[in-house]
Amino acid sequence: MASNATIKNFSIGFRHKIAIVFTLLITFIMLVSVYLVTLQIKRTSLQRAQETGQMFGRMIALAMGEDIVRGNFQGIDYALREFTKHEKVEYCLILDNLGRIISSTEASLHGKYFSDGWSRSALFASTLSIRRAAIKMRPVYDISVPIIIGGKRHGMIRIGFTIKEEYESIRSLLIYNLTLGIILIIIGILIAYGISATLLAPLNAILNSVESISRGDYKQRAMIGSSDEFGALALSFNRLSSILHTRETTNNHITKKILEEDPELADRHFSGKTLDAIVLHLELNRFNLFIERNSPSEAVDTLNSFFEQTAEIIAEAGGIVDRFGDGFMTAIFPTGKGDKWPSALRAGYAALSIRNNINLFNYRQAQLGLEEVHLKTGITCGKVIIGHIGSRSRSDFSAIGPCVANARANSSMAARNNGFLPVADRSFANASRDYLLFKGLNQNPDEDETHFVLNGFANFFYFKERLQTASSRGSYAIISAFGLTESTEGFEFLKNAISDENCEYRSEAVKALSPFVFHQNSEAKKFLIETIKNCPDPQLASVAISVLALSRDSELVSFFTELTEHSDDRIKANAIEACIPLEFPGKRDIFKTMMADSTPRVCANALLGLWLADDQQTLGCLYGMLKSDNSKMRASAAYAISFLAKARKFRRLFPAYSEQSGLIVLPVIENILKRLKLMLESSEDSERQQALRAIGSIGGTDYREQINHLLEYETDPEIINLAHTILYDWDRLLRPAKD
Repeated sequence: MASNATIKNFSIGFRHKIAIVFTLLITFIMLVSVYLVTLQIKRTSLQRAQETGQMFGRMIALAMGEDIVRGNFQGIDYALREFTKHEKVEYCLILDNLGRIISSTEASLHGKYFSDGWSRSALFASTLSIRRAAIKMRPVYDISVPIIIGGKRHGMIRIGFTIKEEYESIRSLLIYNLTLGIILIIIGILIAYGISATLLAPLNAILNSVESISRGDYKQRAMIGSSDEFGALALSFNRLSSILHTRETTNNHITKKILEEDPELADRHFSGKTLDAIVLHLELNRFNLFIERNSPSEAVDTLNSFFEQTAEIIAEAGGIVDRFGDGFMTAIFPTGKGDKWPSALRAGYAALSIRNNINLFNYRQAQLGLEEVHLKTGITCGKVIIGHIGSRSRSDFSAIGPCVANARANSSMAARNNGFLPVADRSFANASRDYLLFKGLNQNPDEDETHFVLNGFANFFYFKERLQTASSRGSYAIISAFGLTESTEGFEFLKNAISDENCEYRSEAVKALSPFVFHQNSEAKKFLIETIKNCPDPQLASVAISVLALSRDSELVSFFTELTEHSDDRIKANAIEACIPLEFPGKRDIFKTMMADSTPRVCANALLGLWLADDQQTLGCLYGMLKSDNSKMRASAAYAISFLAKARKFRRLFPAYSEQSGLIVLPVIENILKRLKLMLESSEDSERQQALRAIGSIGGTDYREQINHLLEYETDPEIINLAHTILYDWDRLLRPAKD
């Protein structure tokens, strides 16, 4: 929450700054323009007043020259009054050579003298003089024009011209500039927000990723669809994120980290160390029989998928993977005084989460037509010894001690009759009763209980309190815990969270219902159905469909098939996915109908359903779609191939994943590969991306040259990231062979 507020404040502050800069710039330009135009108006008005005054002076001198020489003041007064009838003339008067007023439009001024400095200097000037003055609070141009008749000076004429027209021009200019300025400021603010949005979109994407990494989420990627400096920055950041994710995953999976992070042992040389820890042992049930029933590639791929997902959950819970083995793995949770969450609670949460994840794992196996697996889990606590175990030529840094053996022995007691729930001994049950719930393993009440089945969490109030201050990553773990208990209280909490439209973790709450759905809880299924029908948010509804599909309930077939006609692509795609593991009449016809959909995921799910139904037309349909004139259809087909490659029966058709040395590649497969190669050179981003994803899924390292060529001119950051990831995975797979 705090990080989102930081990003929002950053965005608002930056936009405000740009808007203020634009506003100040426009205001400055507006003020400068007003000043320059006003100055020009003043100059023009002054020049016009000079010309008009000179003209009036000459007219008066010519018209009244004889009266002035003879002293006919009555005629002069009459003529002056006629002149002042002009709308621009405020006053007019005539002075003799001594500065005495001999005639004026105002009778009260007759016989008076002007004694101010400007009037005296104008009295002796041989040319026109002009100044700005105020008469009766009205601004005027005061003009003095000498009267020269017959080469002799006979006084001067004083005329006052109004400046009203000039002021009106300036006022109109100010109103015009003010209106224009407001319009420009509004436009400037809009431009500022537009520019800031362009700049902030990539910055916020990177900042979001940085915030996620600061919370320990190294899976975050900055998706910026540009090839400028921001795109280069995002690409560099994504590479750094991948490196950090790999390093963090590696560190969290190595027991040696415990020894290296102990400050007391930093400069000391110990071959081993004893510490208090929780030991969690996880083992696939009857994995040896699974190996016998499946091909080597399927066995290894299944085991690696299980290890990858389980190790991620253990790392998320603060545990450390100690070792991998023949269908098993062991993790330890060191006990420390400064732990934010107790180690027993973290280990119990990891055990229940992994059990729920194996159900998700089996659902995907069923979707791909693969065999399902079951998980046995054992937990104990006590002291373990960590150190180098082995010989000089080869050794592992691992944990040893009775606790490790006890955890493995406890796991052997988890069986189908107790739902493969984690089994703990009395020492762990006693140490964690404040956080976890147990029930006796023995069916005979007369016998003393030595082992217990872990079936939930003890204190929901504790979780609710921690939820108020938890990070986004911690919030998801807490929400998941309410579902892992499969209790009435947990179900009610999740229902309330999903029903609250203002709740920020509604999607997580829907996903947390998966344990209830796996065990066919009718109330949970009914609630999800109502949510799907009534929820206005297609994203939340599509998540609810995926969770409801985990039940694999054939009674929901009609409900899922109705959703295949929904207008939202996400809902259609998830509804088709839900139909794949179910058997019902008309299944193939529905999939064939949905293959014509332009949405890649809808089409891919339909093709996967047809393939798993052993429809012989699937490969031909794929090739036909790749040859289509429609770019979206070609991209959908490529996406479908990357999706179908999860089904190993499909992937083994391609040379890179063939388990036969002399495999004869089908002509349709060769044509599909050729089409994918051509699509790497397409001008459409979606085609290049989906073709690249398909090639990465079906293997074929002989396409490395084409991918390297693609990287030379590619500008889309998402495609660049995908290409680098594919090349890295290929190198990782080939590295053991090279070594």
